[in-house]
Amino acid sequence: MHLKPQDNLIGLKYWSLHKAGDKYSVRKMAESIGVSSSEVSKGAKRLINSKLAVERRGAFFIETAAFLEWLCHGIRFAYPQESIGYGRGMLTSWNCPLIESEMVPPDPAIVWPVPGGETDGVLIEPIHKSIPFAASRDERLYTAFSLLEAIRGGKPRELEIARRQLTRLLRGNDGK
Repeated sequence: MHLKPQDNLIGLKYWSLHKAGDKYSVRKMAESIGVSSSEVSKGAKRLINSKLAVERRGAFFIETAAFLEWLCHGIRFAYPQESIGYGRGMLTSWNCPLIESEMVPPDPAIVWPVPGGETDGVLIEPIHKSIPFAASRDERLYTAFSLLEAIRGGKPRELEIARRQLTRLLRGNDGK
């Protein structure tokens, strides 16, 4: 059983819910991230089979160390960043307004294509089509996926900084 792109979204949403002290039903989780309930269930099983998550007493938990290793080092090879042109969209990568860093955001901006996007920039395909929708409803998720975009498209210095910030965010040293 191999991971699918939406499994990264499902895993990070479970992480975000845990950080917020929330617990969602599968149906509510599906609605919050824009995928079907069956995909949430299947994705959770794939994450467990991949040793990136565990289920304890009916609750789903991300294995932070393993998940971080996957996000920081594997995801850019499994799902390389793809530029799809120029247009309007939602800011991501170093252009995300929620990321504070010594990195100078690129100009033109890096954006996910979204209907009614407010910013012109280089369009990149998100890992899964529902990520911009889910990120627009959850700041932690938005920050995490923006850092993932910096990892997916980063050069060595950018990679180091993005990996450090993502690690700090997922481990709970994000100041939130």
